[in-house]
Amino acid sequence: MKKIILLIYVIFIYSGIFAQNGSREKIKAFKIAYITEKLNLSSKEAQEFWPIYNNHEEIIENLRKEKRKLMKALKEADDSENITDKRAEDFINQYLESEEKKSKAKKNLILDLKKSIPNKKIIKLIKAERDFHKRMLDRIKGHRKEH
Repeated sequence: MKKIILLIYVIFIYSGIFAQNGSREKIKAFKIAYITEKLNLSSKEAQEFWPIYNNHEEIIENLRKEKRKLMKALKEADDSENITDKRAEDFINQYLESEEKKSKAKKNLILDLKKSIPNKKIIKLIKAERDFHKRMLDRIKGHRKEH
């Protein structure tokens, strides 16, 4: 019963976002519902889990934005075919730094969650995230085949 109430609560909070921010927010809400279901968090666990997880997601989203900017700049430099070896080295260093930040953020998430939820639920989270991403990729592939 607690699980159903928590799921309804999460969906209710994000339902206002659906109309405002489009598909990216819908996916985010579906991810939240999916993780909530898979982790079967108690009310106390959920209160501690979601602020930590949401902070992590914000960090990861900022890293994605940085990486997209880097990839766009790399494409523009590659299109010009005038990229110097020094500039190429800078891109590589920025890319590696971005990957390192992402890895560090994931490590910090897990260490922070260890203070709030059991290790078994952290393992379930890792699996749930992987499964959710796989489902989204499968949906995208299926959608592309229809068009």
